[in-house]
Amino acid sequence: MSQFLSNIRVVMSKVKPKDLIYPAIILFFIIIVGILFSVAMKFITKNFNDAFSGTIATERSVLNMENYTLVAKKLGISIEPQKNAIITVPEKATATTTEDVIVETEEILDKKSITISVLNSTTKKGAAGALAQALENDGFAKATTGNEKKQYATTTIFINEDKLEYEELILDTVQKTYPDAIVSTTSAGKSDVVIIIGTL
Repeated sequence: MSQFLSNIRVVMSKVKPKDLIYPAIILFFIIIVGILFSVAMKFITKNFNDAFSGTIATERSVLNMENYTLVAKKLGISIEPQKNAIITVPEKATATTTEDVIVETEEILDKKSITISVLNSTTKKGAAGALAQALENDGFAKATTGNEKKQYATTTIFINEDKLEYEELILDTVQKTYPDAIVSTTSAGKSDVVIIIGTL
């Protein structure tokens, strides 16, 4: 043991004060860093605990409520909740488009309730029968067919004045085959609708 102590004394006697400057500086920085790290960890831990426990939010809510109560009392405002408060929710606005109107019209109007005649003013055989079949496929009653002595350039749809509500429905079907078809009104005839196929 005495030998060990004597060895330490020999080593210490060889160490000069200037040799201890750098180790002392390094040790000092290590201590400072350790202290800062410890303080930072405590700060971070406290904030995490407060954030997850809701302590800060609760304190703020209480403080705001106290301020609100004081202001309400000064202004004479009642802070008790109203029991019979009515909350009105605005009804959703429904946009009506042209397509919606057409669909509703088709649902209301009975296509089979009108009588239709298809007349062919061209030299093309079977044109009246083909159009009559197309109308029937679209839900209309079976149309009568025949030939028209007078030749028409454009396919024309004659609709009785009391059946004008069917104009759009008839025209849509006819224009699938004859895009240039036009509509004209007429007084009461044998059929509610007379379609004369034109040459164009």
